[in-house]
Amino acid sequence: MAADVLEQLEGLQRVADEIDRLDARRREATEQRDQVAESLSAAQAELGRSEEKAHTIDMERRKRELALKGERDRMARVKSRLGEVKTSREYQAVLTETSSAKQGIADHEEALAKDEQELESITAEVDHIKAKVAGIEEDLAAAERSLAKVAEETDGTVARHRAEESRLLEAMPAAVVDRYRLIRSRRGGLAVVQARDEACTACFMRIPPQMYIEVIRRSKVLQCPNCHRILVPPHPVEVTAEVE
Repeated sequence: MAADVLEQLEGLQRVADEIDRLDARRREATEQRDQVAESLSAAQAELGRSEEKAHTIDMERRKRELALKGERDRMARVKSRLGEVKTSREYQAVLTETSSAKQGIADHEEALAKDEQELESITAEVDHIKAKVAGIEEDLAAAERSLAKVAEETDGTVARHRAEESRLLEAMPAAVVDRYRLIRSRRGGLAVVQARDEACTACFMRIPPQMYIEVIRRSKVLQCPNCHRILVPPHPVEVTAEVE
């Protein structure tokens, strides 16, 4: 009876190991997809900020162009009044307004040149980020395809392994199943291990000689005194006879 249970436990661990391996493969592909999606989201947010900045600078530039046009129109009106000047006071007023208009034109031209320089710089930045976004979108599409391929390759196999796992669990005594599940949950999924050379192959601690003999005989379901994993005998070493 114990020998049958130990054989079932070994089979259960093998199936669980394979399920864990396939789940890890699916999880890795999912994490890679999620990382790329996160990078894309960050790049899109960066693009949005840069485009908003470009829009703000462009609006300011347009306002500056209108203000510059206004100053130039004022200068033209002032110049048109020169022929109408009759007194020194009027002449002085025209000179003052002319000076003010010139200064306004100079200030707006300087500011406009700065706006255009900033707009050129931010436009180049926007183009760069757009290219980056496009590249990440391609990476995401590739990651999605990779995940779909992994899912296609693993889903059926995992389903078959889970069916086998359920069959083995149903065939075993409930107390052993409970013990197996508890150990597996506490020991990173590894509940059943071989004992070899009077030592546990998981924690490498020595096993008492009498216990090791009972493990080899498959007479009881025994656990490592140190890590508490269920112990099974070592698999026979296959020896190939040399043909002379």
